[in-house]
Amino acid sequence: MILQNLSIKRKLTLIMMLTSSIALILSSVGFLIYDLVSFRHLLTQDLMTQAEIIGYNSAGAMEFKDEPAATATLSALTAKEDIITAVLYRPDGKIFAYYFRGKTTLPAYLPSHLQGKGYRFKAGYLEVFHDVTLNGERVGTLFLQSDMRQWSMRARRYAGILIIFVLVSGLFAFFVSSKLQGLISNPILHLEDTMRMVSTNKNYAVRAVKSYGDEIGRLIDGFNTMLSEIQQRDTRLQSTNGELKTRTQELEEEIFHRKQTQEELLNAKHAAEEANRAKSTFLANMSHELRTPLNAIIGYSEMLEEETRDSGKIENVQDLRKIQASGKHLLSLINDVLDLSKIEAGKMVLHLETFEVSQVIEEMVTTLQPAAAKNGNSIHVQLANNVNMMRADITKVRQILFNLLSNACKFTDHGSVSVNVEQIKVEDRDWIQFQVRDNGIGISARQKQNLFQEFAQADASIARKYGGTGLGLAITHRFVQMMKGQIGVESEIGQGAVFTVGLPAQVVIETADSAPSESASKLAAVPAETKTGLETILVIDDDPSVRDLMSRFLTRLDFRVVAAANGEEGIRLAKQFHPLLITLDVVMPDCDGWTVLKKLKSDSELAEIPVIMVTIVDNEAMGLDLGASNYLIKPVDRDRLAVLVEKHRGTRSSTITDDHPLPLSRVADRQADSKPAVIRVSRTRRN
Repeated sequence: MILQNLSIKRKLTLIMMLTSSIALILSSVGFLIYDLVSFRHLLTQDLMTQAEIIGYNSAGAMEFKDEPAATATLSALTAKEDIITAVLYRPDGKIFAYYFRGKTTLPAYLPSHLQGKGYRFKAGYLEVFHDVTLNGERVGTLFLQSDMRQWSMRARRYAGILIIFVLVSGLFAFFVSSKLQGLISNPILHLEDTMRMVSTNKNYAVRAVKSYGDEIGRLIDGFNTMLSEIQQRDTRLQSTNGELKTRTQELEEEIFHRKQTQEELLNAKHAAEEANRAKSTFLANMSHELRTPLNAIIGYSEMLEEETRDSGKIENVQDLRKIQASGKHLLSLINDVLDLSKIEAGKMVLHLETFEVSQVIEEMVTTLQPAAAKNGNSIHVQLANNVNMMRADITKVRQILFNLLSNACKFTDHGSVSVNVEQIKVEDRDWIQFQVRDNGIGISARQKQNLFQEFAQADASIARKYGGTGLGLAITHRFVQMMKGQIGVESEIGQGAVFTVGLPAQVVIETADSAPSESASKLAAVPAETKTGLETILVIDDDPSVRDLMSRFLTRLDFRVVAAANGEEGIRLAKQFHPLLITLDVVMPDCDGWTVLKKLKSDSELAEIPVIMVTIVDNEAMGLDLGASNYLIKPVDRDRLAVLVEKHRGTRSSTITDDHPLPLSRVADRQADSKPAVIRVSRTRRN
């Protein structure tokens, strides 16, 4: 709007003038209306009085029907300039006498019918009806009509006077408002000038002058206070700006130094990665170099032990067992270091299969019987009735239980080690809980803090007395985490320790498909067959000592063994003999084991023959993906190999002769000479 864009001086002048003018106009109009209404009422009363007088004077003429006298009476109205019509009517409604100003004939605007006594305004005229009576008897009706001339002249005259009065008053109001508006506009305009000066010159030392103590005065005080605060803040800001520039320079120097440090760290990172790759290469090479002679040492010592025991030279058996124990201990150390390296590199994967928990527990107890007997310990197993099958990485489950049980046997002297296994439900999910309890030396609260750290042991004295590298529990903890499980320990010094491991009954791999391992796990332990001839096993390995050990071991299991030194010869012999199964190494010259396995599985004639990978290369996933039935790492656990071989022989047999495979009985025979540990296995019912 235009009013919004006017200056404050004009706004104040206009507002005051409009306010006073409107008030004056309203009061004048009110006075005019009141006067006109009063004057009209006065005219009505005057005309009715005239009608009463004329009616009284005309009553006798109408009674005696003296029309000229009545007309003469009406003609007296000539003195009243505003009365234009006067008519006397007989009682029957006919005209008796009349008077028309300036006319000689009856006008067309005479009323068509007579009304009762009274008045009315019609078409700009004032009309009056009056009964003419004589001695109280009505003799006729008088009709008078006035043109309201006096009322119109009075209205025009008064309106002119009021207009002149309003104009004069408006000019006076404009003069007064233009003078008085300065009381409000001048302080505001002064405040505006001060604000413009501050904004233009950035001079916050300027102050507005206070003239009044009203709201405008308080506004000026607030403005001055704001300028003072701004001035103080500007001073502080300038000081801070100087400090900021100094700090910015320092930060730039610090950023420069950090960039240098980052480059140094990046170089160090590259060096560490290169060292890690060198470490991985070194571990891989050392794995091959160490496992190859260890395979021969352990294998030949086991063969010599059996031959020595069969020959009756019992005094040499203990020496051979010491060789085996040292070799297996060295192998476990190598395996722990390699496992930890693979975990840290993110190359350790899960291979899921379904297995029976009781069989794993039985294998672990049987395997650890010598360790328990060495310290005079007894092993107790309690297996809940609701514990049956579990789907997980059976190798890692074995490793977890082996590490916990071997530690319990090592740190307990002439005591007891108990294994409690039960199936529990947590949040609608089944879990298998393994609890290993001993009454050994115990663990202090301080020692618990680093219990699952790599290469960390309780203290130097315990390390010297009991030995070990401090990797067993660290790897156990990593394996439990990989399977989304939990591990905890409760212990006090001298009161033994309780390790509790909870694993899902159905382990799920989110990023990898573990289905290939299922085929191997579905093979149940099938008893040996009633043989009428020897089954053939083909051994493909470039190491002569491995071929010799495998041949001698499998021959003792009543198999005919055919050996091949390379892949091409192995494929030829497989086509020639169609063996029960094939053991295959990976690292071979010219044609490696992966290529041989692909050729075997692509040949329709040989594809159904089970292949057990026996190698130092730890890549079980690739072997199972290519179609291998099982995967064993050198040096081979002969008992494990025997179980797998008996399974495959059982699948071809049609007659069941025994509920336990031969190798377990042979293991029991070998352990019969040592001091046995007390092993108690019981089933507990769980509701």
